[in-house]
Amino acid sequence: MSEIYKLSAHDFSHLDSVSDPQISADGKFATYLKKSSAISEVLWVDFDNPANNTRHAVPVKSAHPFGGGVTQLSLDGQRLYFVTSSGGIALLDLSSGKLYDIYPGPGVSQISMSLDESRIAATIFGDRVALFNPAEESDPIVVSELPRTLGRFDGLPGGTGYFVGERPDFIFDVSLNPDGTKVAWHEWALPYMPWQRSQISLLDLDDWEEGNPEIIICAGGDYFVAQPRFSPDGSRLAFLAEDELFLRLWTANLAEWSSALVVEENFEHGGATWGNGNRTFDFSYDGKRIYFSRNEAGHGRLLEAELQTSSVVELGKAHHFGIKTSRSSLVALRSGAKTPNVIVTYDLQSGDRTEIERVYPKEFYMGIRTEPDLGIAAYSTSLHDFIEPRSRAALEAVERLDVPYRLYRPGLGAKGLPTIVTFHGGPTDQSLVTYSVRNVAFMQAGYQVLSFDYRGSTGWGKSFREKLDYGLGVVEIVDLLTVLSDLVSRGLVKLGSIVVNGGSSGGYSALRSVSLTRGLFCGAIAVYPLIDLADSVASTHRFESRYFDTMVGALPNEIRLYRDRSVTPEALDDIPLLMMHGDSDPVVNHRQVVKFAAKAQALGKKVEFVLFPGEGHGFSAPETLEAEFGAYERFLGELRDRGKFQDS
Repeated sequence: MSEIYKLSAHDFSHLDSVSDPQISADGKFATYLKKSSAISEVLWVDFDNPANNTRHAVPVKSAHPFGGGVTQLSLDGQRLYFVTSSGGIALLDLSSGKLYDIYPGPGVSQISMSLDESRIAATIFGDRVALFNPAEESDPIVVSELPRTLGRFDGLPGGTGYFVGERPDFIFDVSLNPDGTKVAWHEWALPYMPWQRSQISLLDLDDWEEGNPEIIICAGGDYFVAQPRFSPDGSRLAFLAEDELFLRLWTANLAEWSSALVVEENFEHGGATWGNGNRTFDFSYDGKRIYFSRNEAGHGRLLEAELQTSSVVELGKAHHFGIKTSRSSLVALRSGAKTPNVIVTYDLQSGDRTEIERVYPKEFYMGIRTEPDLGIAAYSTSLHDFIEPRSRAALEAVERLDVPYRLYRPGLGAKGLPTIVTFHGGPTDQSLVTYSVRNVAFMQAGYQVLSFDYRGSTGWGKSFREKLDYGLGVVEIVDLLTVLSDLVSRGLVKLGSIVVNGGSSGGYSALRSVSLTRGLFCGAIAVYPLIDLADSVASTHRFESRYFDTMVGALPNEIRLYRDRSVTPEALDDIPLLMMHGDSDPVVNHRQVVKFAAKAQALGKKVEFVLFPGEGHGFSAPETLEAEFGAYERFLGELRDRGKFQDS
């Protein structure tokens, strides 16, 4: 067996990322975004003549690796329309490199285009839909500020219930039909998050031009919907909708105004809507099939579904994001536990997969790569003696629940290693089995990594997701104890060698864990964590401004509960704690973390705190990332060197 390559903090921090793949109708050309050292570029791929492959340094807006919506490729693959870094729209001639302004900005975050390139629809200022004429510099024409009429597709779950009849607070994922005569989008209003109550609205642009506009709410209202997308002939609209069970893929026949599940199965076909441009499915070019990514206990699988028969065949394993089809192929971003993020194509006849470019250096393929052991832990109170006495009654009053987990071990038969257990962020999210450089860094430091989907996570259905409601800061701690109880009882985790870790809401939950227990954890890591819940509600960005109404309770009525569930330095267990934050964080006010760390240090707590200038909610600058990973390596190494951890 070849020797495992040890990656450095510099390796982990100086990585390119890729996103938003597109492909031409004939499958001969593709584009995607590549971000290097905080600069995004457009890469143009000519499959027949690779010598023509070109990088274009243009002012394109960055996209999340698992998101998109920033670019639209012409049918012939020669022109790319994109959202600029200043919130405008521009056209790039991919052969010549010439750049043409369509709209200088500001406000655009996502676009969709008709096949003949005569019309662009865009999400603008986060709460409006605007039309643009790509043939010339044009001002936005807003079409979404009209009253809504409820007219949901037949066959969908739910009754009349709740819906937004006037202007919504948020609009995502605008989609034009191929001939540019209809536009659909995803919208919702405060106090709800999109996975609680949202709707898909549809506007006939011919009626709008004739002075008879009517926006029809065609799906959702009192449940979660997402990702509207038209079929290539415009006769169908596909979208995700959550019934009483799971978030699944539906299609609607627009002529008959009827809808049906694509596949009747107990899996989810997408996740929580945290941003614009997610594409976890796409129609085949003839509209007879849909390609979609299925979530299987956190693992991903790419599938092809025949719409007429609902028959399903596998195309590939791992998660696939940004799915886009041509007549003969499919392009997507692929990521798995052992698969660093990579843009791939699939031949839809043979199923053969081709990697367009490996953006992670070869050393990452020589480093630690491991599939997790999956399990579901049965509820247990065997570790409840570690609960701080004043908190025990509250934690033991929580509903008993079994909890899914994934245990990553750095080698076959690795035993006796200390454990890092990670709370995912969100909290409405999931510990997906995608490639994680942090997991690799932790395993290199000599730890096994435990991730788990506490109640409130996506991927396990509506009922499981809603079990976090009003319980944040308590119920996820119970779920952590359940998972650890199971693994300790089977000898897979050793007491006296557990470090708890998390970022954002996961950092908050990590801190709550070491506040509500005594002697269970040997260390903790909290990155840009929430500290003061009421202050977080007052200072966070608008998107999450009412999130805690259901996570904790509505203010001001529940202010006492917010105070009780906030983290205080006095409540911390006496263990080493590493905290990191950026001073430009728009989600969690860094001042509350600075104040918390200073007070904890004054009380004699073992707190190391690093504040990174210019960084937001999630670090991005290579020098910051190198410092972050260097801090992990040092902190975890010091815990081992203190002698608390003993390998068996």
